[in-house]
Amino acid sequence: MPKALEKIIKIWPILLLVLFTFILRVIKIEDLFYFTYDESIPAFVGRRLLLEKHLPLIGGVTPFNFHLAPYFYWLLSLILIIGKLNPIAWGWAAAIIAMFTTLMMYMVGKTFANYKVGFLAAAFWTFSYLANVYDRHFWALYWGPLVSLIVLYSLYKIITCSVILSPSKSLRAKNLLRTFDKFTILLGIVIALSIHADPSNVVFLALSILVWIIYKLPIKRSTFLAAGFILFSFLPLVVFDLRHNFANTRPVAEFILQGRNNPGLNTHKFINNSLLFPRAASRLIYTFGDNEIAKQYSYCQTFVSGKFKAIPIPILVISTITILGFLIWSVARRKNQPQWFVMSLLLALYFVGIQIYGTIFRADIFEHYITGTFALFLLVFVLLVSKLPKKLWLAVLGIFILINLLKFSLAANSQGLSIKRRAIEYTMAQVGNKPFSLDSLSTCWKLNGYRYLFAVFGHEPVKSYVDPNFSYLYGTTPVAERHPLTVVAFVVHDFVPETAEFYKRYVFLKSHETKSAIFGIIEVIIMDNSTGWFDQN
Repeated sequence: MPKALEKIIKIWPILLLVLFTFILRVIKIEDLFYFTYDESIPAFVGRRLLLEKHLPLIGGVTPFNFHLAPYFYWLLSLILIIGKLNPIAWGWAAAIIAMFTTLMMYMVGKTFANYKVGFLAAAFWTFSYLANVYDRHFWALYWGPLVSLIVLYSLYKIITCSVILSPSKSLRAKNLLRTFDKFTILLGIVIALSIHADPSNVVFLALSILVWIIYKLPIKRSTFLAAGFILFSFLPLVVFDLRHNFANTRPVAEFILQGRNNPGLNTHKFINNSLLFPRAASRLIYTFGDNEIAKQYSYCQTFVSGKFKAIPIPILVISTITILGFLIWSVARRKNQPQWFVMSLLLALYFVGIQIYGTIFRADIFEHYITGTFALFLLVFVLLVSKLPKKLWLAVLGIFILINLLKFSLAANSQGLSIKRRAIEYTMAQVGNKPFSLDSLSTCWKLNGYRYLFAVFGHEPVKSYVDPNFSYLYGTTPVAERHPLTVVAFVVHDFVPETAEFYKRYVFLKSHETKSAIFGIIEVIIMDNSTGWFDQN
């Protein structure tokens, strides 16, 4: 039997888990797909690239108004073009990449411990409801779990190889030296790309520097090459600034000089931000609360606090003790088992980063900021489960799969892509080829991605509520000065009672209604603007 076939037979359970990962992330793909304001920005960039051949030199913007390099936008644009501008293509791409995350869970678990830990790690990632939900959201923070696994795996390989970097000229020493160089370069490339997906990924650069110092790793040519990749990754931003009179770096300097950061220390925020970690760990095992996927991604504090309040206190306490116990255990084994200590270092760096940004600089903190810890939390849990007798760990795995599959079977998105598509198709059927303007009414979901979706599933409005933000991305599409005879409003009837201002505006819009229909929690209101009332209000 060929050796390659033998290896495939040996790891068939892992390959099956990889396949299940993909299947579970494409089931109800359009119904559960989340597309709002954050997603429409790179979508417009991709559309502009296709229609105008405009290659951007800057990517996503940070809270400091500094734009990152455009590599992630380029990738999103390429996928979007392949998908004929339909953003559902991102969902398929995300499902494919999630397969590699599952594979890396296995590789890290097996390399750090043994086959059983690797298998359990892959299984828990495959079936975790929360992992599934975040794997479906292909945006800047999507990469956290995969990048954290690649970085940890690379650093462990580098540490274990470094002991042979001596005058020894043996063949084994030379092979290990090549391994050191290979993973150092891989580490540099991954960090170079990831820090331009989201600024939170700078934590991986900090981790690598710390590991080099703590374990006294040698500085070799490959180290300089890795550092060169990271520095070179900023080249598009340098070119952009030189061409646009430092338009990218100037806002950062102004932010610092004007003192808008206003640092301070608040005990309540410190505690709340600290609890983010055991809360996320608990939700990876089982996501308590209702089954609305939109709430999982929401920035609205009502839904953010609601999903955390749903976690039973005993579960939260157990998660907290487990994380603290792992940190203490890993520090005690930092010399003989550096892999776990490096993992605890990464958790500690995330904690420090969240406290600096969220507590000292008083920024709002959300669960998706720490997606890079998700794989780590499951590895910690798996490490504990693997110590149980066979019947018990099999029972734990079975229960975990059962409750998470049940949760997933009930998942819904009342503002999913399929619902928005039907709402747009209804609008087009009513409006026809007449010019119309687009409005949106909601407290939490006002910037809901409708403008881009009209360009894909219908035809573009001549004026819309996001024109001040996006008109420069429309290309040759003009923006009308006044609203036309027909105005279309998309109103989200939220999961919780709205504000008095919302209801006042809603009644006003309904008073001009000619037709309306409801799709999920989205109501489409078509209005007559022949008197020009909309321009005055």
